Amino acid sequence: MGLFDEVLGGLEAQAGQHAALYEEVASLVTQDGGVNGLIQQFEQQGLGQLVSGWMGGATNTPITGEQVVQGIGQDKVTAIASKVGLSEQQVTEGIAKLLPLMLSHLTPNGTAPSTGSGQVEADAMGMLKSKLFGS
Repeated sequence: MGLFDEVLGGLEAQAGQHAALYEEVASLVTQDGGVNGLIQQFEQQGLGQLVSGWMGGATNTPITGEQVVQGIGQDKVTAIASKVGLSEQQVTEGIAKLLPLMLSHLTPNGTAPSTGSGQVEADAMGMLKSKLFGS
């Protein structure tokens, strides 16, 4: 898995759980308003500065597990953990590593894709997945 292992470095999970977690985080970014919706959700929770730090190709603004819960909500964290077979802590750690990478990849010019461009976001996530998994 190479790059994926590097990104998730230290997250103890089986390969299938890594892939499942990636898919769940990708759905956070591509559904419910896409990138713009996710950005708004984080802004409403007082985390807009954090998200804006990832846009335009930057991934060096760290996010904590607590901020992940604050940004997406405890219910989503719990649902993802149940679905992928990881603990909530493992899920928040994984999201904290994947989300900056995903949003950076989807906003290379520092702006989110236009509203209603779910296919553009899905295509970009597919390209990122191929980089991470080497397939």
